[in-house]
Amino acid sequence: MEQINREFKAVVQDTTKVYVGAQMSVAELISYEDVPFKVKAVFNKFFGKEEQINRPIGELLGEVNKEDFVFQVIKQLKLKFKVGFYIEKKGKEIYRSKTLTPDEFIDLHASDQKYFDEEVVFNKLALMAFST
Repeated sequence: MEQINREFKAVVQDTTKVYVGAQMSVAELISYEDVPFKVKAVFNKFFGKEEQINRPIGELLGEVNKEDFVFQVIKQLKLKFKVGFYIEKKGKEIYRSKTLTPDEFIDLHASDQKYFDEEVVFNKLALMAFST
């Protein structure tokens, strides 16, 4: 599982989305040059505390309470969450990925299901309209 976690520490962009590796810490994200400033600003503002800055982004976002203001920010930014898991099919373990909404992601983190966080997907249009 550790090898898989290391693979999800990248930031990639296309014309409409920014894909952030969910295993990256807030400190790593802020130090990357290729990360849009608003993404850095959001994470610095809401997860920049000393006890949070070295934890994985996916873990921090999964612990957000649905009644918290941060959850409203997540929904306003139209974040999507990509998670990976293994299913057993014909006696073999097969890797699958699934993209979740914020509500589904928070519910998954609260459950006992085995999975791992892969990516946090930012919508560039929502990011452009958002002000911190």
